Amino acid sequence: MIEPANSIPQASNRGARRWWLFGVLGWLCLALLISSTICLSGFRPLSLILKVVTVILLPAGLLTPPVFWLARVFPISLATWKSNLGKHIVASAIFCLICATLSGSALVVLQPQVLAAYNEQWKRDFPPTPAGNQDPAKSAVMFLPPGLRSGKFDLPTVLTNSVTNLPPYWVLVLLAHALNASARLREREQQAAELAAHLAQARLEGLRTQLQPHFLFNTLNSISALIPQNAKLANEMVLNLADLLRMTLRDPQRTEISLGEELKLLGHYVDIQKLRFGQRLIFQLDAAAACLRFPVPPLLLQPLVENAIRHGVEPSEQPETILVRVQLLAQTIALEVTNSCHCPTESLGKPPASTGVGLANTRARLAALYGTEQSLNFGSLPNGGFRVSIRLPARAGSGNNYEN
Repeated sequence: MIEPANSIPQASNRGARRWWLFGVLGWLCLALLISSTICLSGFRPLSLILKVVTVILLPAGLLTPPVFWLARVFPISLATWKSNLGKHIVASAIFCLICATLSGSALVVLQPQVLAAYNEQWKRDFPPTPAGNQDPAKSAVMFLPPGLRSGKFDLPTVLTNSVTNLPPYWVLVLLAHALNASARLREREQQAAELAAHLAQARLEGLRTQLQPHFLFNTLNSISALIPQNAKLANEMVLNLADLLRMTLRDPQRTEISLGEELKLLGHYVDIQKLRFGQRLIFQLDAAAACLRFPVPPLLLQPLVENAIRHGVEPSEQPETILVRVQLLAQTIALEVTNSCHCPTESLGKPPASTGVGLANTRARLAALYGTEQSLNFGSLPNGGFRVSIRLPARAGSGNNYEN
């Protein structure tokens, strides 16, 4: 759920310490910048400069958290500016009064030291002429507040000049609005990413529920066709099917399994088909051992081998070869499923949409899981047969991955 404009975003809560650290560092940097500028102009001593700059900036720094809180609770937006702007005007007046009182009280204490340093600086800058005939703007004393340059400096004078604290208050309000807007934007981006992930997961689950019944239906058809001919073989197929389903349904939430486990699943399926086709089905597996640990989608190869059997072995009266090859090429896993075919190949070059669940489902699953990092290509071979080639990124498995 997206937070309303006047609530505290979760992202800002998580990053609160970081923002406060940045705030402290910001005020320290500002104090050092001002102090070094005055010092480089020639005004001395440095210890007195640091004291004056600190007592001027410290009240505003201490009041930064309350100002941020006010900006978060009473944001100035198109919908709320009429009610909240007046609150900030009152808050800015209180802010100015507090800052002027605190800094003014400290400056009253420091004023004798500042006046002595002022007189010394004036003598250094204008030794030949009386002080009254020189322009303070041409001396380092220009960096001192005017009230500190006389012995009449007092608290009422500071309070009169309290309006100088208005700009810091509104700068803090603008900064707080920017930080809050940034936090809300990051939170919405995170929510959008989570929603996209949920949608992708739901799509994968839909594709899987589409694939498993399809595979089960085709296998049961094979068993049903074998029962009148050889009940014993049909019974073995049922047992193999039970083992295959047990492995497939062991953890239906997995989006990836190791390639080694995927090849075990494929082995059970091929055993079932060998019982059906006998010597007409020659299955060959060429898998590099280095590839077995990498994750792949479950039931990735089964629908491809099923298509190869349906289009290559089933319509042929001769022995046909199904070859599954897995290689590691340039940080990618290359998988190929190839079938020979000694029958007419007019139907082998059909587009994915006409291949039913097999290729279309595989293409959709790979796109959902790997985006542009994957590729799937297929086509007829010159000497008859069909080949499907897949490239996947060779990367470490996720938490859903199970090794052999």
